[in-house]
Amino acid sequence: MIVSLRALLVVMLMAILAGCAAPSPRYQNTYRYELPTDAAGIACVEKCGQKTEACQQRCTASYQSCLDRIEPQVDERYREALKRYEAELDRYRWELERYQLYLSMSWNYSHWYGYGNYAPYYPWPGPHYFPPVPPESPSRDAEFARLRQEKCDAECGCQAVTSGCFLACGAKQVNEVRCIANCPEEKKL
Repeated sequence: MIVSLRALLVVMLMAILAGCAAPSPRYQNTYRYELPTDAAGIACVEKCGQKTEACQQRCTASYQSCLDRIEPQVDERYREALKRYEAELDRYRWELERYQLYLSMSWNYSHWYGYGNYAPYYPWPGPHYFPPVPPESPSRDAEFARLRQEKCDAECGCQAVTSGCFLACGAKQVNEVRCIANCPEEKKL
């Protein structure tokens, strides 16, 4: 009876896991514009292209200005990271010495210290003591990338400008849902 219950549980668990393992389709909402066909609408859309280009140029200039502003902060953060690294390296060296001493000493403290069968508490690790992991050396490039992401990587809003301009010119926005991964065979793009 117990064996059959276990077998039933195993089969049910396998069926549940098999259902979870089947990848489900992933969809993405996209949109496109149907541009106006009249002369005024086409002229308006051309001006939208100029507005979009101007927005992208401002965005590029703003990004470069931000990179210039964060340069001193990168150096400061890198110096701080080096100080933390030195402290972590000192801690690592201390732990490495402790580990090497652990390997070289006998675990029989009672005979080592002459206490007979009585072994007092010593601040040594147990039998599952592993060697310490050395700290990771800091990188100025990593600090720069982290600060750039925090301060400079931002959306400029040019897509909203373009979209608003196209719609004001009479273009129509057509929303579409497209399968991008694990698509059913008949709907695969």
